[in-house]
Order: sequence, then structure tokens, then C-alpha cells
Amino acid sequence: MTKTNEKIHVLVDEKLGGIKREYMEIDRKAEVGEKIVIVEKADCDDWYENGAIFTVNRDRPGKSHVESDPARCGDNINGFILREEYHVLEPTDIVHIDGQRYEMVDRNAKVGEKVIVVRPDEVIGDDYDTGRIGTVKSRHSAGDVSVETIGLVFGDEYCVLVPLDKHEKTLENKNNTYKEVKNYIHNELSITRQDIQEMISIAVSNEVQKMSESGKLDRIAGEKIESLIEEGFRNGKRLLHGFKERVSQTVSDEVGKRITNVLNINVELKEEGN
Repeated sequence: MTKTNEKIHVLVDEKLGGIKREYMEIDRKAEVGEKIVIVEKADCDDWYENGAIFTVNRDRPGKSHVESDPARCGDNINGFILREEYHVLEPTDIVHIDGQRYEMVDRNAKVGEKVIVVRPDEVIGDDYDTGRIGTVKSRHSAGDVSVETIGLVFGDEYCVLVPLDKHEKTLENKNNTYKEVKNYIHNELSITRQDIQEMISIAVSNEVQKMSESGKLDRIAGEKIESLIEEGFRNGKRLLHGFKERVSQTVSDEVGKRITNVLNINVELKEEGN
């Protein structure tokens, strides 16, 4: 069974033009060409230590070990590395460019977005290589784009670079704003969670009463129940199993939706008691 390790390594990816890329540790057997990291050195005579990174040069059929030329030393003339000594470093879609983290997303680019060439056309005459980066100036059909400093790039040749730090910072700012509002409610206004729950309960109760008095509640229930009855009697004129529960749940859901829409309330329950 393949196991995933949360540890991330930022390494130069030669296959991506030497751009730095994030790799994740995976506990499985490596294949030729893959990067590995030593996590539990077995032979004390080997020159490398835990944390050393190699590229696999040979994978013996039917054998669990791999071999890497840079790991050669002393009696280990083949660069022999036991299976239990290493984890595979699998490339993620996250790259580091000029100190900024980006996610490579495989979709059509918009004007103004950065793109990176990942699968260049091998037609003779192309003047760009894997790893070239540029900003989209204009779009064409089939996802093709014109890119500054590169020229025409076909839709299947590039990935869009979506900045991650900016997105994460936005989420961080939202969380900080939430905490500020939460602290203001508790500390300045002296409003407790129970007070808020009671406010919502009263508002919902008032809205249900309004819906009942106006006849909306009857119409909502009537329409849904009629639809469920029609559906239930399709099966040989016999009500389907769980009909009563479905009626109750459906009507409850519909009423809840309408109350939420009217009050514009979005209540998010936090699992960790925040």
C-alpha cells in the first residue's frame, strides 16, 4: 500500500527548465528517472546521510531496491539503495518563481494571466522551451494564446500560473477580519454565542409566523407533498418505503431555504468550537 508523507521538498526540476518545484514524499518503490530522498540510512559505510536526494538510474526487474550513480562509494559500486531506505519525491503542481508560489493549472488562459510552457510543440522552428514563462496578450481559438516574450503558444502546450500566496493572504485577511468582528461582538458589545442563537431563533420564528399567516407555508407544503405523492404512487399504486420521512424532510428543507433567503443568514458551525 502506498503511503503519503506530508513533508514537502522544494527542488529544481530539470524537466521544467530548471524551475523550482514542490515535491511530496511518497512511501513506494521508485521508478527510473524519479527523485528519491533517504529517510532511514541502512549501511553506516555509505557516504550519504538521511536527507540526501538522488535520481534513480536503474531499477532491477523483480528486485525491490534501486540504484543511483551518485550514491556509489567504497564497496557499493552500483549505488545500491534498499527499498526501506528511501521515499519517492513526486512532483506537485506548485512551482516557485521569483519568490512567489504558483499552482500550474491546466485550463485556457485569460488575457493578463501568466502561463508556463510545459509541453512545447517539437515542430522545428519553435523558439521557446519547457519552462518559458510569459503574460498572455491575446487569446485565439482552441485555447491558443499570444504571450509576451514568447509569441503564439498552443492551448495544449501551457499551464496557467495561479498565484497561491495572494490567495492564501486573502484567506488570512478574511480570517483576521472574522476574528476582529468576533472579538468586537464579545468584548465591546458583550454579546455571547447564546445571545446570537436566541436572536436567530426569534428571527426564524417570526419569519415562519409571517409565512404561515400569508399562506406561503401552506403553498410550499402543498406543492411539495403533492409532488411526492405523485412520485410515490408510480410504483404499482403503492407508496414508496419511507414516504412519511421524505415528506417531512423535504418540506423542512424547502421552508429552511426560504427562511434563509429572506433573512440572508449564513450560519457556519465550527467543529473546533471557535
